[in-house]
Amino acid sequence: MDSVVQFDPIDPASFASPAKRGWRALGDFQFEIALLLLLLATFVAVRFQDVFLGHVIVIEPKDTAIYTPRAYADAPPGGNSIMIADPRTPLEWRCVLRSKYAFHYCAYELLIDARTPDKGLDLSLFDTVTLDLDYAGPWDSFRVYLKNFDKRYSKPGDVNTLKYNKIEVAIQPGHNVVELNFADFGVAEWWVTQYKIRPGLSTTEFGNITELEIQTGTRAPVGNYYFHVHRITLHGRLISRAAWYGGLLATWAALLGFYLAYRIFRLRKDLEQRRLSQAAALRLAQYAEESARRDYLTKLLNRSGIIEMYHPMAMNRRTDASFAVMMLDVDHFKLVNDRFGHMAGDEVLAGIAEVLRQNTRSNDIVGRWGGEEFLLICMIADQEAAMHIADKVRAGIEEHDFGRVGQVTGSLGVYCCSGPMDALEQLVSYADAALYAAKEQGRNRVIMYQPFMREAA
Repeated sequence: MDSVVQFDPIDPASFASPAKRGWRALGDFQFEIALLLLLLATFVAVRFQDVFLGHVIVIEPKDTAIYTPRAYADAPPGGNSIMIADPRTPLEWRCVLRSKYAFHYCAYELLIDARTPDKGLDLSLFDTVTLDLDYAGPWDSFRVYLKNFDKRYSKPGDVNTLKYNKIEVAIQPGHNVVELNFADFGVAEWWVTQYKIRPGLSTTEFGNITELEIQTGTRAPVGNYYFHVHRITLHGRLISRAAWYGGLLATWAALLGFYLAYRIFRLRKDLEQRRLSQAAALRLAQYAEESARRDYLTKLLNRSGIIEMYHPMAMNRRTDASFAVMMLDVDHFKLVNDRFGHMAGDEVLAGIAEVLRQNTRSNDIVGRWGGEEFLLICMIADQEAAMHIADKVRAGIEEHDFGRVGQVTGSLGVYCCSGPMDALEQLVSYADAALYAAKEQGRNRVIMYQPFMREAA
């Protein structure tokens, strides 16, 4: 009888080339490789972000074909100073200041687009402007204006209604390279006063700069002045740092989430179920704990959350520090519910919460005290600072878009004190008395607590 020879089955994978086996091995670590690549990409994105996102605008004399120059002196208000500027030599001028007008000056400005004067440069993401210029004159400073057009306060054709973002710059005779930070600019006080600009619009803006102006100093004496600007360089970014880092964080979050899901999928089913159950229990506990402190509608602290946050603040603050308790009530809130329905009322309360989040600091205690009443507790320097915060909130509510409800206003009562902190209920009663006075005086206002108000309330 012939013997039967048996052969073991052959694994086809054993015939794979080393290259294929290598690629298969890399496939087993695809997430680790992707993680490493993203880590390297993140390092490059952070380390060289100025290279990728840097945005530079350079203005030189040859660029006056793009930017229209205009030179003038103090003749319109009655002065007799002389401005001498030759169109053949842009960004160079001479000025003779004379004393006929008390605030004598001469100025040289660049119009970003003379054909459409309400369209300018968006410099909201710019940090600095550098002036490379020669100077001669008897005074040691000059002024720089970045004029912003905004239809909320500017009128086409009226240059005086542009917002005058201003800075006074020290200078010495000879060659100067001056770097100015946008953060150091301020709005000219005369402009705010003359055009009765409300507080919310009286801060610097650079979103639509239509004119850049160089002017003699505020108290420059009479005499001869000479300016020759070689270059104006604006340094900024294509997108904000917050957006850039936000994009990196979002990418990391997406990859890590996908990576975590992939790992969980590969675990044994019983371990996966157990871990998912533990995670669900943890989330439920966190949600229950947070729900006890948060108002479901506004996502702000509720009364219990406010009280819980108040006690550590009272215990840990400096004994000489001042603080303020502010009670906010939505004006005529019942009329909103009656006219538009309770769903619209809920939308108003959510909008009020958003205004509070935008106009308070991270260490302030902000919450819904009950109904349409909100409470704000914050550390302050003095009563003036407290009134500034409260009026900022009030103005934010007045300017907020509440959709179909339209405009909504709020009244605030403020109580300030220093030294030992009383029971929260007592402090709230003082702020509530001031709130009562604010409503009695016409609503949409901020009132500071006075001792007589408690009896009146």
